[in-house]
Parts: sequence; C-alpha cells; structure tokens
Amino acid sequence: MRKVIGIVGEGPTDYMVIREVIDHITGEANEYRRLQPEPDMTGRFGNGWKGVWRWCETNSDILDKVFHEVTPQLDLLVVQLDADVSRKEREVHCLCESVDCENRAESHPLRCSRLIAGECPVMLPCEKHVQSSRGYEEHLEKSIRKWLGRHADNEDILITIPCDSTDAWIVAAYQYYDKVEEIDNPWESIIAKKRDYYGIRIPGSKKRTSVYSRLLPRLCEQWESVVEQCYSASRFDDKVKRMFGVVNIKTT
Repeated sequence: MRKVIGIVGEGPTDYMVIREVIDHITGEANEYRRLQPEPDMTGRFGNGWKGVWRWCETNSDILDKVFHEVTPQLDLLVVQLDADVSRKEREVHCLCESVDCENRAESHPLRCSRLIAGECPVMLPCEKHVQSSRGYEEHLEKSIRKWLGRHADNEDILITIPCDSTDAWIVAAYQYYDKVEEIDNPWESIIAKKRDYYGIRIPGSKKRTSVYSRLLPRLCEQWESVVEQCYSASRFDDKVKRMFGVVNIKTT
C-alpha cells in the first residue's frame, strides 16, 4: 500500500538511497517528504549527523504534529544516521560511563565549550561500546530513541543505521566484499578511490547527487546481495516489509 513517508537523515544522498530502496522493497511509488536536512541545506538544524540529533530533540514532544501537519499527512517517519558517527564522533559518547567530565551536567554535547576548545575527555574508540558495525548500530539506535523521547517506540517510526554508511550498501551492490560493513569510509576508500567506478565517472571525493543517481539502479537490482552482505541492510529490509505488510516479496 502506497504511503507518505517523511525522512530525517544526514544528507541528500542518504535520502536518495532510502527513497529508492523503500520503493524497490515495496513495489510502490511512495510519496516522500525530506524533513531533515531541508532541501536548501541551510535550514534550522543544519545538515549532517548533528542536524539529525537537533531535529529529533527539538521535535520529540511534537511528533504528532509533525505527522499530521504535513500535507498530505505522514504515514511513516524514517530516521537515519550512518554508523561511522559512533566510530568517529566524540559527542555521541559524551554520556558513556567510561567518560569522566565535570561539564557533563552543565552543557549539551553539541554545545560543549571543552569540545570546542579541543579539551574533550572522550577517548575513541569508546570503552563502553563494542567496536564493530553491530556495536555502532546498537549504540546509535539507542541514542536516537533517547533523542526522540516517549515517541521513539511508535510503530510508524523506522530507525536505520547503515554500516559504515549508506555507501557500504552501494559497494555491496557492485562487488562481494567480506565484512563490507567493517570498511571505514567506503566512499573514499573504494568508490572515489579512482576516477572511474564500474564505468561511472567519479569527479573527486565529494559526493554529488548527480553521480549517486547513476549508482542507485544497481543498488536496487542487487538488493538481495546487499541484504546478504550487510546486516544493517537486512534489518532495514525486514523493518520496511513489516511496516508495509510485505510478505515474501521477491526482489530482482
């Protein structure tokens, strides 16, 4: 059944991946609303993972309004963060038990003066979390649920943490890699390493939506292989099918 879907994510290429994969899994041309980052990338919360954090906390008490005040009303909200945020960003580990910081109770992690001054006591890798794709995924999903507050377990909210990023799903669609989700920064280390990636010209390390649009057809064509290689993609696939009532659909 066709749905109206709002997406809160790190950036435009993540939005493209989520949109295309959901349509592929469900066999429907669903309708989408890009809530975060806003299309002009200069919105209230900024872009990237910090924008996702800010959006979730700011809207945690008014999610009912978010669902019902958008026209047409939302049927589903997808919240996405890449797992590399847990791997490399100190702020998301600020509240871990292993961190000793006198500023913890006085400052929000995203506004911490010690972090800005380069004096953050968080040590990476974090002793509190398992250093693996699944450990990162578990950490960030719990974090998002905390940011969303009491609405986090609503059945119309889908949280997804691609590991190490949505770029790993792209890589898995083009070639089989052992433990592809454990590859750090697959965009730079694999896709953009050379100027040509399986016949697609990659002009530099910066991600461009024009280039990504050429990578997406293969992602959908090889989705079963991606699900086989990527635990995070498998979880996303299961969640989408459950929320849409899709049973034993064959992807091609």
